[in-house]
Amino acid sequence: MTKRMRFIVVAFVALAGPAEVQATRVTGADVLARWQRTRIARLGGEQASLAAQDIARQMLSNPGSPYSDLIAQPEFTNDVDWVATVDAFSARGLTAAGALAALQWDLGMTRARPRMDIKVKAGFRDDFVAASAIKADVDADVFWHMLDLTGYRHSTKAAVYAVGMQILRAQAIAVPSDEWIAKAIDPDVFTRVMRAQHMDQLRPYDLEYLSTLVQYRLIHWKAGAESSSGHRSLPVVYRVARTAAAYRDAQGYAGSSPCTRDGTPRASSAGTGGDDDRPLCFAAATDRAVHAWYLAEYTRQSTYVPEHHDDGLSRLARFAGLVLTLVDLAGVLEFVEATVAESLVTSEAIGDAEAEASFARADLLSCPIPE
Repeated sequence: MTKRMRFIVVAFVALAGPAEVQATRVTGADVLARWQRTRIARLGGEQASLAAQDIARQMLSNPGSPYSDLIAQPEFTNDVDWVATVDAFSARGLTAAGALAALQWDLGMTRARPRMDIKVKAGFRDDFVAASAIKADVDADVFWHMLDLTGYRHSTKAAVYAVGMQILRAQAIAVPSDEWIAKAIDPDVFTRVMRAQHMDQLRPYDLEYLSTLVQYRLIHWKAGAESSSGHRSLPVVYRVARTAAAYRDAQGYAGSSPCTRDGTPRASSAGTGGDDDRPLCFAAATDRAVHAWYLAEYTRQSTYVPEHHDDGLSRLARFAGLVLTLVDLAGVLEFVEATVAESLVTSEAIGDAEAEASFARADLLSCPIPE
């Protein structure tokens, strides 16, 4: 890592404060953090640990299916800790249903069916492409430009940089220009990337900068922010996966589309996850299922050996790989729990010992990505 990039990392860690929690169409509260805080206060450290598979079983009617419906009233909503969590938000007007909706969204339990789950807009040429890209909070100009630079053969890597470009655009809009240097915001990167006509015109610094942006947001995830479309912002790990899914839908399918016109899986052609390597009906799939597909698709694309050496694509793969080491999580629940525990320790709400169980699960971050 260059000295300049080390400065960027330090500047983001030191100067970028917590994301402001804003009201959205789903909810603006950080429900998971409050729930975990309440559990820790009552049970202590290890006993308060949230088991990923247990939560999934309680929230999804068929956790093994990528197209599982949600359970309307999970068992944990009767627990004293959940009731106390909802009560803590009641003064803000947040209902029990709203709190549950926020948790479902943040933990990847929701889908992206056009006009049912996501309001589509022009610019994406197809409603299914639009739904995934809009849920990922990637604008149409960024979405198509990154694909033009990489091609479909490297679309899983393009998804990383598309999300990075969108993060940079949002920062440049939200932060006054006289604060850009202090907060390591470099809008010139955005301009250069959007002007590039092929990968060799991109500077290594630009790719490393975007990679660092995405890495920071993966590690320091803050729930409750509002996306540019007005809905609750997804965790970055799901934004990357959803963007890649939108690219796959944009590519088209040789046979029948995995989705019917109303956004339900087509029985004859939709993948079912696991060992089934057929494409998913991404609109009907949960974000967790799309994330699992993304990891497999990235591995598949990485087996491609180009006919000639391409410096631009080599740089693309190298810096995307740094991000994908963090994206490669067996389930984001453990990672989210670790980041929640980190914030509680920082605020001295809990001690180091109480957070140990949560931090241990963050070891998933060290899982290597196949090259």
